[in-house]
Amino acid sequence: MRGASTIDTIPPTADLSAWGVHDLIRGARNLDGLSRHLGNTTNGLFNFLGQILPSTADPDQALNALEHFLANPTARGLLPALVADDGARLANLLQLFGTSHFLGDVLAADPDFLETATASLRVTPTRDDLIENLRAKTAAAIDDGAVLRAIRRFRRRQLLRIGVNDILRDRPLEEITADLSRVAEAAVIVAWDQAVRATENRFGEPRSGTGAAARAAVLAFGKLGGGELNYSSDIDLMVVYDEDGQTTSRRPIGNDDFYARAVAELIRLLSVHTDRGPAYRVDFRLRPDGQRGPLARSLASTLGYYDNLGRTWERQALIKVRPIAGDADLGAEFVDAVQPFVYKRFLSFAEINEIKAMKRKIEQHAHRTGGAREVKTGPGGIRDVEFAIQFLQLLNGGDLPAVRRRDTLGALHALEQAGCLTDTEYRGLDDAYRFLRKVEHRLQLLFDLQTHRLPEATDELRKLARRMNYLSSAEWGGGGGGG
Repeated sequence: MRGASTIDTIPPTADLSAWGVHDLIRGARNLDGLSRHLGNTTNGLFNFLGQILPSTADPDQALNALEHFLANPTARGLLPALVADDGARLANLLQLFGTSHFLGDVLAADPDFLETATASLRVTPTRDDLIENLRAKTAAAIDDGAVLRAIRRFRRRQLLRIGVNDILRDRPLEEITADLSRVAEAAVIVAWDQAVRATENRFGEPRSGTGAAARAAVLAFGKLGGGELNYSSDIDLMVVYDEDGQTTSRRPIGNDDFYARAVAELIRLLSVHTDRGPAYRVDFRLRPDGQRGPLARSLASTLGYYDNLGRTWERQALIKVRPIAGDADLGAEFVDAVQPFVYKRFLSFAEINEIKAMKRKIEQHAHRTGGAREVKTGPGGIRDVEFAIQFLQLLNGGDLPAVRRRDTLGALHALEQAGCLTDTEYRGLDDAYRFLRKVEHRLQLLFDLQTHRLPEATDELRKLARRMNYLSSAEWGGGGGGG
């Protein structure tokens, strides 16, 4: 990138095609906008754009996002730093913009996040680091609206950091999903503490029948439970408390009511829409009795439900259950107590038929909603891999504790080590799962949407391939260097 001319002129519309821009009208508007935003202080920007844009996954999107970013006066003051060192930081920024419209919007709204997006590789924060960071931000909030903004700003900044590691540094799938899970855990931990305090302020502290302080645990299912969260996953949760009792206020309420109210507040803190959207979509439907059941149950009631009414699909869901917030000892007690229900010594013919019926239902739904274009539920998709692994875990986990892994890739390896899969089967499933999850991440990073559907238009498929680093820009007509 050395030797960029000091004469920085706006290129004619016709020259935009050499930059890989397809929509010349919008591209021209972007350039006009940049010219208005920057005036004479372009710092050689247009010359750098001509060199960098052709190698991005989507030059149109990258250029549009850059114009949107520099429309913010705070961002304009950062331009000299972006073009320093032969535009290396600008190149990283444009690669990010070309891959994720969402991350472009994050930076346009909060330009002070730029250091997060362009800094050299740093040590990944631990869960405790993340919790401390978010607690400090929420403690400094002056009202409820500020608390909501702090949680959402925290998530967006951390997703930007993780997206940089994923897109620019091509970090392994396990590292990305574990990092996404730690961020979500930190948000749940801080929000749960806030929710319990707010409920105690209104109704007093919950006590057991003996007068001891009541305890509750927040348990995660699904991809959060497995520590393998997506960029735009729902987080599946359940709350159990230790004993029935009541609060210490003048007008006491039962512990069941207290914790149901705390759950409702937790959901509000994480899910309510603000000017920065929600933080997380929270789903409590995997709790006993689903939507008809109470939002929180005692430990004895919850275990009693699984002993008497638990179904095979709930065994499958409980493979991934993990305590993430509240009282860790109570959470561990629940997980230990439910293991005999999850991992029985054998699967009966009725249970195997129930699993088959569930699989057929998933396939029928996938056929109605997009078939082979659905990377999650389509034939051979993410759900098929996970379903096969979980079936093998239920089949063998009673005798082989080593296969009782929550994470999909870890379980896959454990099944191979235990002889439940051949080396060829293991490698094929491992490769397929990693590829499909990366496709899923690229689809979700585009707009921060919970989508798993491949685009139909050829040009959009080519852009997706570029985001996956599969095509050079020359192969799809973008000009310039390889990808």
